[in-house]
Amino acid sequence: MRRVMVFTASRAEYGLLKPIVRAISESPRLELRLVAGGSHLVTDQGYTSQEITHDGYPITFFIKPPSSDTYDQLVKSVGQGIIEITALFSGQLPDIIVLLGDRYELFVPLVAAIINRVPVAHLCGGETTAGALDDQVRHAATKIAHLHFPATFEYARRLRRMGEEAWRIRVVGAPGVENISKGELMSPEELETVFNINVDEPTLLITLHPQTLTREGAEGDTEAMTAALKEFSDYQQIITYPGVEAGSRAVIKAWESYTQVNKKARLFKSLGSRGYLGVMRLAAAVVGNSSSGIIEAPSLKVPAVNVGDRQKGRLRAESVIDVPCREEDIAAGLRKALYDSEFRRCVERVKNPYDPYGDGNVSGRVVSMLETVPLDRRLLEKKLDFPTEEELSKRL
Repeated sequence: MRRVMVFTASRAEYGLLKPIVRAISESPRLELRLVAGGSHLVTDQGYTSQEITHDGYPITFFIKPPSSDTYDQLVKSVGQGIIEITALFSGQLPDIIVLLGDRYELFVPLVAAIINRVPVAHLCGGETTAGALDDQVRHAATKIAHLHFPATFEYARRLRRMGEEAWRIRVVGAPGVENISKGELMSPEELETVFNINVDEPTLLITLHPQTLTREGAEGDTEAMTAALKEFSDYQQIITYPGVEAGSRAVIKAWESYTQVNKKARLFKSLGSRGYLGVMRLAAAVVGNSSSGIIEAPSLKVPAVNVGDRQKGRLRAESVIDVPCREEDIAAGLRKALYDSEFRRCVERVKNPYDPYGDGNVSGRVVSMLETVPLDRRLLEKKLDFPTEEELSKRL
């Protein structure tokens, strides 16, 4: 049995990891060890570690979250997390660690893994999000990781251009697409019962995260969003919390003020992955700067108005409308998404680039490699290996 540690620090990240967590737990060759930290343990964020245990996956270890969203507290939380995870590693090292994405909390298991010579498997590398600090975290994870599971062939080529050896890379698709393909969505009846959402009303699904690449406040972005959304007051507006990062409290306070005066707007700490996708399936459009509007929404044939630069650089389906974070541009993007009949027909025909095989079987490809890759010196000894142009012209 190979001991596989899966680390998760946010509700969105866990939602993406869930099919992989399930496949690891069901594998006769793998033993799951789940480590939770970050916003999973923050009451103001919905204490979403309860969602994990409710799904039937015991959490092996907890890492304390930051006490606030200030820069110094976020830095301190990473240092404290490294100290805490050392206790877990000193007991019994995992055989391999599975990480996803680009959040700053990944530095906790990454530092512990590299010093303890534990191989790392990283999902969703090779992507770019020029408007967020996440870009640097993701690329740092790539250079430390020993196995790469990118979502698309274009992202795999980027990993090769970064000097990652071809044998370490396997294109698997985006994990969020698997949740949709396997029907991991709340039914309309569940949404009404659990969240009291009126599923018969036209709905907008809204998430706004701070632009973390600079120290500029998030107040201006939220003001532009709320001003634009007032034009669409006849729509039920389902708003979800941002993740725990610098500026998130300012975003939450702005949404709280907005929902107090807009009776059709409702703010949720967390809908859970099933609830979130259930609302997305019913939504007339997704609005904000969450990656879900780019990665998952096309599989549900739902248009997305992507606001600002946070997701700049990701591959996009034709169902995504990019707009600057200005009131008039957000409103114009929404009008196109909701009322442009030609665009709506395009959305109905769109193909999702994050499902490169068309089967949504991300976890099967990931677990197959986790079960079989030799855990030897070759895996741990990383070498730079830059590709030829001929190689890059072929499908990896």
